[in-house]
Amino acid sequence: MYGPPVVLYVGPDAAAVADAWGESGDGLVVRGAAPETDVAERLAEGGVDAVVCDCDGSFDGRATIEAVRDHSASLPVVVLSVGDALSLAAATDLGVESYLQVDADTDRVERLADLRPLIERRREARRESTMLASLLENVPLSVYFKDRQSRHVRVSDEMPRLSGPSYLESPDGKRHHAPEDVVGKTDFDLYPSELSEGAVADDRRVIETGESVDDRLEHAYGDDLEESYVTTSKAPWRDEHGAVLGVVGVTRDITDRKRYENQLERQNERLERFASVVSHDLRNPLEVALGRLEFARAEGDDEHFDAIERSLHRIDDLIEDVLTLAREGETVSDPRPVALADVARAAWRVVETGDATLSVETDATLLADESRLQQLLENVVSNAVAHGGDGVTVTVGDLGERQGFFVADDGPGVPEADRETVFDPGYSTDDEGTGLGLSIVRTIAEAHGWESEVTDSESGGARFEFGDVSGDGLADSRADEGTTDERAGAGDD
Repeated sequence: MYGPPVVLYVGPDAAAVADAWGESGDGLVVRGAAPETDVAERLAEGGVDAVVCDCDGSFDGRATIEAVRDHSASLPVVVLSVGDALSLAAATDLGVESYLQVDADTDRVERLADLRPLIERRREARRESTMLASLLENVPLSVYFKDRQSRHVRVSDEMPRLSGPSYLESPDGKRHHAPEDVVGKTDFDLYPSELSEGAVADDRRVIETGESVDDRLEHAYGDDLEESYVTTSKAPWRDEHGAVLGVVGVTRDITDRKRYENQLERQNERLERFASVVSHDLRNPLEVALGRLEFARAEGDDEHFDAIERSLHRIDDLIEDVLTLAREGETVSDPRPVALADVARAAWRVVETGDATLSVETDATLLADESRLQQLLENVVSNAVAHGGDGVTVTVGDLGERQGFFVADDGPGVPEADRETVFDPGYSTDDEGTGLGLSIVRTIAEAHGWESEVTDSESGGARFEFGDVSGDGLADSRADEGTTDERAGAGDD
């Protein structure tokens, strides 16, 4: 796969030794370099796998090796020292690979032949080390090695910045920007205890059983990463004898994939809703219309034509709601800041509310698609007026206990037994309704990534809550200040 190792031989007779090796040696390529003058230049040419420094006392061996170290901290260096021309202590201090004392008349070609296996092994080890270093520096994954005490021994450059910001912030507020900031630390030094306990338990299981952990799905850790996901795989880190030294792990950010999966899941749910509407809700009025048409042909009674007209109007309403369901279900990809109070009032003006009253108790600005948010509010308000009567009061405000908002009324409310199904397609207590209004509400919420649920309002009516909403001012703002009342049409220009 590779050519023979290239050795830079440095010594007073370097050219002669290189020529002699060329005539009789094998398995190495030997280049000669004069001490203190040619070393840096020859190293700069590249392709050198090891340096043999023949120190006979005629030149400064230490300065020569320092020049090698200026070029590369990891390039293997072998010292042949005549007597104590270069001391073992000095050689060790300079990171010399091998130190051999020789006589002045030792055959240098034979000595190089003896060094060949060592040089070949060191070249292979160095190549593997540079491969690993290149991988850890460039791969867009969090790769890490931990010892048996779960201390990080080596990590990739991406590890501190895999998700979110360009640093990893520990619970005590310390920020880790580079791999060296992480080395020597355990998960308990870097992450919250509830996350660290599970990670270290996985480490122990891998070390003790020798079995891998494959693609474990986890939420990413860090500020504003609640909707970020990673997968982690771990395997035993073994030495050349098979003994387990620790764990090697790989963590990758799969947020985009997870979002795509969630989007597909929502689309499949919408398809199921459409199928239900087409197969059941549309079929019923169609069968009524066809049946009445038969009677009308036989009897000519206007009553049948009226029934047919009602069925066709219902089919038209259902088709409109199904189309709305399809449009509003697409994921909101570019939300903009929207004043919740303004959209609530705009929705109120569109709905036929009679003598109902709107109470706005929020100054919040949401990140949302304004058109779809208004559609959501229109449907909830329509539901409140339909079930609470013309005198119902509808309140829009902040949740307070978590990021989000609510729409509540003082009508009869939703029975507890129906709260799990109230958002289902076809759910309706009104014979005139399509049963898709609240399904559209949940679909719009899901398209924004919001949670939706129904509970009791303070007056016992229905309270629709929307959580996990991004925006400003979503604190507990149910105080009286800033509250306004609107009756249908009041204050409109």
